Amino acid sequence: MDWPALQLPEFFTVLQQPLLQQPLLALLMIALSAIFPLPASYQPLQVVRQAAIGLANKVNKPGYGKQQLLISGSLAMLVLVLPLLALAAAFASLSEWPEFWHALLLYCCLDWQQPRQQALQVAAAVDKQQLSLARDLIKPLVLRQSQQLSEVGLCKASIESLTLRLAKQWFGVLFWFLAGGGLAAFGYRLLLELQQCWNPKQPSFAEFGQPVSRLFSLLAWLPQWFSALLLALLQNWHGSHYYRKLAKDGDYALPQRWLLAASSAALQRNLAGPRYYSATKQRRIRFGPPAEPNALDIQRFVQISRQFQHAVVLLIASGWLLLMVALFPL
Repeated sequence: MDWPALQLPEFFTVLQQPLLQQPLLALLMIALSAIFPLPASYQPLQVVRQAAIGLANKVNKPGYGKQQLLISGSLAMLVLVLPLLALAAAFASLSEWPEFWHALLLYCCLDWQQPRQQALQVAAAVDKQQLSLARDLIKPLVLRQSQQLSEVGLCKASIESLTLRLAKQWFGVLFWFLAGGGLAAFGYRLLLELQQCWNPKQPSFAEFGQPVSRLFSLLAWLPQWFSALLLALLQNWHGSHYYRKLAKDGDYALPQRWLLAASSAALQRNLAGPRYYSATKQRRIRFGPPAEPNALDIQRFVQISRQFQHAVVLLIASGWLLLMVALFPL
C-alpha cells in the first residue's frame, strides 16, 4: 500500500502550515529546555524583574491614593510590556525564519528546571535538618515570609509553589504558545513576572499590583483549569474532587483551589493554611487529610510533575499526529 507520507513534497508543504508548526516547535523546545536548560545567570527575564522592581520603587509611593496607585500600576505595566512585545514582534517580522524566533522565545520562557532544582535543594536541606539553609533556599520560590517557616511549613510552601508554577509558569506558557505563537507566550510570561514582582498579597503592592494581577489571572484561568483537570485525572480524581468541595470559603480562586486539592490528593498530605506576607498574617484554608508533608513529599511531587509533563507531551504529540492525518492531501 502506498502511504501519502512517502510523497515528500506534499509532506513538507503540509508541515509549513501553522497548525502543524506550533505543536512541533513546542515539542522540540520542551525537549531542548529539559536537556539543555538555560542557566539562571543567562535568563533574559531577570532584566524584566529588575526593571519591574526599579520602576515600582519610583512610582509606587505610599502616600498615593488608591485610585492613583491603580493608575500607576496600569501605566507601569504598559510601559514595561508593550515595548518588549513590540521589539519581539519587530525581530519576528525582520527574521528570514520567524518560526525560529518564536521557538527561541518559548525556550527562554520554559525555565522549569530552575524552580524544580531549588525545591529539591530545599528538600535536601530539610532532610538534613538544616532549616536555616532551607529558609534561605526557598526565598526565590515564594512570596511569603520564610524566616518563620517550620519544617512542615517549608515542605508545604515548596509543594504549593511547585504546583502553581507547574500550572502557570510551565503549562501556561505552552498553552499560550499553542494558542497564539511565541509572542503570546512571551507576553503571558512577562505578565507573570510582573505579577510575581508586584503581587497584591504583599501589603506594599495591595493596590499598585491589582491591574497586572487581574489581567494575568484572566489569562491564567484556562491553563490552571486544564492543569488541575489533568493532574486530578493522572493521580487521584475522587480525592481531588472531594478536597476541592470541602474548601469553599473563597480564599483561593476556583482553579487554584482545584490545583491544590489535586496536589493534596496525589500526595495524601495536608497543604495550605495560614502564612505571613511582610509580617502580616493571612489566614487560609487547608486542603487534604490530616497528615503533614515532609521532605520526601517534595521529591514525590517533583516525580508527579514529571509525569504531568510527560502526559502533556503525549497529548501534544497525539494532537499533532491527528492534525497531520487530517491535513495531509489524499
